[in-house]
Amino acid sequence: MRYPVVLHNIEYAGFGAIAPDLPHCHCYAETLDGALQKMAETIFQRLEELHKAGKPIPKPQDVDHLRENPAFAGGIWAIIDVESV
Repeated sequence: MRYPVVLHNIEYAGFGAIAPDLPHCHCYAETLDGALQKMAETIFQRLEELHKAGKPIPKPQDVDHLRENPAFAGGIWAIIDVESV
């Protein structure tokens, strides 16, 4: 599955990343590349948790729809492609 993620540059602190379609799926890293790598791992772990708990796996939304949310203003958008569990 291909999940959109939004990253924000935290002044003097690195990058925070959020996967809006997956509750409680966020991470932090010092670099943009590090945040993308860590976000891929975090998404995979979250999908495994949902699967093991017998909860439905949320479908990714369209990035254009997610961009309308003011909470994500100024963010850098990326797509993380992970194998579904």
